[in-house]
Amino acid sequence: MTENNTATTPNVLAPAFPSLAALKAAHIALLQQHHASGETAEFLSKADTFVRQGEVTGVLLDAEDDRWTAQSLLDYWANVLYRAGQIPPDATLAEFDVTLSPELDDALCPYRGLDVFREADHARFFGRQRLIEEMLAFLRNNRLLFVVGSSGSGKSSLVRAGLVPALEGGAMPGSRTWRYLPPMVPGSDPLANLARVTQPGGEGAAKWVRQEKIRYLQDTGHLVKRLAVENAPALLIVDQFEEVFTLCDDVLARQAFIGNLLTLAAQPDTPHTIILTVRVDFESYVARVPALQSLYEHSQVRVTALNAGELREAVEKPAEMVGLKFEQGVVEALLQDILGEPAALPLLQFTLLKLWENREHNRVTWEAYRRLGGWRWRAAPMLSTMA
Repeated sequence: MTENNTATTPNVLAPAFPSLAALKAAHIALLQQHHASGETAEFLSKADTFVRQGEVTGVLLDAEDDRWTAQSLLDYWANVLYRAGQIPPDATLAEFDVTLSPELDDALCPYRGLDVFREADHARFFGRQRLIEEMLAFLRNNRLLFVVGSSGSGKSSLVRAGLVPALEGGAMPGSRTWRYLPPMVPGSDPLANLARVTQPGGEGAAKWVRQEKIRYLQDTGHLVKRLAVENAPALLIVDQFEEVFTLCDDVLARQAFIGNLLTLAAQPDTPHTIILTVRVDFESYVARVPALQSLYEHSQVRVTALNAGELREAVEKPAEMVGLKFEQGVVEALLQDILGEPAALPLLQFTLLKLWENREHNRVTWEAYRRLGGWRWRAAPMLSTMA
């Protein structure tokens, strides 16, 4: 070891590291330099600066575990300086100061509130990997899938922000090159809505839609012919499939719509895939169509409630992406309130959006959580309007 009693020239006003991750990276770089060059004057100066920067970084760190980690790194390098004959700077981590935390732009909001997660939200959709894998496993041997769950269980978000991006990313052989039709809902006129999403080039003129409706009514094989126009496997998503029973009063249109779907699903030589989401409290309607009922019983994945770990992931992972932090204990309290509640996912997203709106700089605080009264009274009006 090279002894060096010459005082270093410290950067007294050394800026804070922007994050604990940056402090850790600087620590690793110092270790590598220490191993490569030993305790040269240049190295000891950098170690001194590291301690000063690390000490100031304390104003940005509020989590107990983060502060413990940072303090241990400061102590390590202060000891290195002391053993090298230097007088180390004060290595006591500065107190956290929320006023120095970075502001987060409203546009960075990582939560959807009561809005459905769509394909574009894939990067912030967490907590459903287990179900996504289950659906992919089913689709590897089947081309018709019913995604069944209660109101608020997250069926639509699961398909649109979870399953579809996985397929687009190549989760199944050839799925990167599939033709992904826009998701549709049957509504009161399911044939018109089907015509719009299957028209080459997108939604077209009203005249074309009327003509397609007639073709669908006259021929339950028309959907097969329509998708054959483009030589690529297609994925058709019918969200809220129960609307074909609850909103469509035209019996012939309903029969033609279902008939075209069943004919497509029954084709042995067509590689197209159909995914339908169904509210569990309306599944009795399916029994009105015996051919549909038979498929329904053997072609479904049930959307179950998220467990505690999955809920935590849905809270923390999107927050990490934008630098949002939670005061210690807030996430635990939120999960304790949400677990076991009906419609837990919309409740969770609703609450998280309100907490985001009441954040302090880049933090969700206990004070904000208490000020909002947890989630229960805020969520009550929303619960009363959910179908």
